[in-house]
Amino acid sequence: MAQSRDLYELTDLLASQKKDYQLLLSLSRGQRKVFEKGGSRALVKLIARKQAVISQLEAADERLGVYTRDWEQTIAALPEPARREVAALVADIAAVVGQLLDSERAAEAFLAAARDAKAAEIRSVAEGKAAVRAYEQTAVVAAGRFYDGEE
Repeated sequence: MAQSRDLYELTDLLASQKKDYQLLLSLSRGQRKVFEKGGSRALVKLIARKQAVISQLEAADERLGVYTRDWEQTIAALPEPARREVAALVADIAAVVGQLLDSERAAEAFLAAARDAKAAEIRSVAEGKAAVRAYEQTAVVAAGRFYDGEE
């Protein structure tokens, strides 16, 4: 990989990948607002945008395969300034991916808490209806006694 064209392609692919991961992170952070608003249409749009970015990342990953299959050889073939540039890009990507994972975990925790709260609300309503039915049955039986003149 001694050609400058290869170096340009590698750095361009890595820079593009970094940009895509940053966009994915931004979308991931926006999920919470969408979840809180509860709009299913907005959520579907957000998921579609995330999927489009993921598809771009997969395509970039395929193109990077030429370089990453033997990463050590790729790096060894680069002049020292280019190694530092590539290393910085890779470190930046790793940092963004770490933030993305944290954001996705936070979204997952938020959704789990919302799901659990909704389940508790549903149980509460169901238990309340059962209690009302139980009192209604008692009232009907008691009302029958008064009509029969037993008490």
